Amino acid sequence: MRSADDLDGSGRHRLRHRSAAPGAFSAAVLLFGILLLVASEPYAQTPTSEDVQAELDALKQNIESISLRLESERARRKSEQAALARTEQELATIALELRSTRAELQQARARERELQDRAEELETAVEARRQALAEQLQIAYRVGRRSRLKALLNQQDPAEISRVLALHGYLGRARLDAIAALGEELQRLEAVRAEQQQVASRLQSLAQRQAAAKAGQDEALARRQAALEALDDSIRDQAERLAEMQEAAAELETLLGELASALADIPPETAIAPFAELRGRLPMPVKAPVRAAFSDIRSGNVTWQGWLIETEVGAPVQAVAYGRVAYADWLRGYGMMLIVDHGDGFMTLYGQNQSLIAEVGDWVAPGDVVALAGNTGGNSAPGLYFQIRHEGQPVDPAGWVDR
Repeated sequence: MRSADDLDGSGRHRLRHRSAAPGAFSAAVLLFGILLLVASEPYAQTPTSEDVQAELDALKQNIESISLRLESERARRKSEQAALARTEQELATIALELRSTRAELQQARARERELQDRAEELETAVEARRQALAEQLQIAYRVGRRSRLKALLNQQDPAEISRVLALHGYLGRARLDAIAALGEELQRLEAVRAEQQQVASRLQSLAQRQAAAKAGQDEALARRQAALEALDDSIRDQAERLAEMQEAAAELETLLGELASALADIPPETAIAPFAELRGRLPMPVKAPVRAAFSDIRSGNVTWQGWLIETEVGAPVQAVAYGRVAYADWLRGYGMMLIVDHGDGFMTLYGQNQSLIAEVGDWVAPGDVVALAGNTGGNSAPGLYFQIRHEGQPVDPAGWVDR
């Protein structure tokens, strides 16, 4: 059984070359048959050179039309892949927008609840201040200005004069303090109500943004479905489907080789533990069961070179070790792909994501959310495609991940 990629004698992956187009081969056989027929009928009516040339011209035109059709199909398939890439990249952006607005909505709603509680507390405090001020005014009214004037005119008891004046002074200061405290509470309440209006406006804006993002997501999903159907129509049989998988795997091999060359001369920005020391201790990138394991048959003679982990769309995908993001974009057959370089020739791959959170050049730590799981790349079932590579070669995650 072979994997999606063959190995040459040096141990490096080499790309397979697809066989000649069956239409072109049939046309060549037809041409040979015509020439053989002409050569095998010496006693029949010998066609003129003009007849033979006409047959050859017609056959050449037929071959040319077949070649044009095959070339057109190849070009159309590329355009279908491009259309799928565009829609899935758009959906990835929308998913991040929805995730962001959901988080902002949660924060705004939490703040709205806090402000409501604070407003109720302040309203209670304001009412208490008002009642206290009303009681003080009633006391002042009962004591009255006449009692103060009477005390001033009373020359018989100086001590009584002092007590009455002290009482009036106390009541006056208490009223001023109560009025000032009430004013402060009213200002706080006014500030809270102003912020409540801002939060309400913010919530309305976020709700509109989220509704627009959801509408855009619905439209993009419809376009993605159309792109998937067009791509599926262009792949006519199982052989072509296997060839598509092999070509996608070959593109991944080429990308990994280019990344390895590009990263070879870039020193790490921080000291990290060797990835090889983490064997058997890596965490799962998502807490979910493995649906397809390493070397399981994927289709025909193509096997899985990593794990297909079954999880829901939007589930957070976590980095399994320290490293630097080397690639974060759409890749044929793998959808929204994130590749983390861990040094010493080790890389981890996270494919068919709904969207990518980490960007190229970012340093990530174990447990950092780097993507959201999905079903991009033409895959129907949601999940995460996880690979570990060493020097470009896929290795079985079972020996590395602690499940």
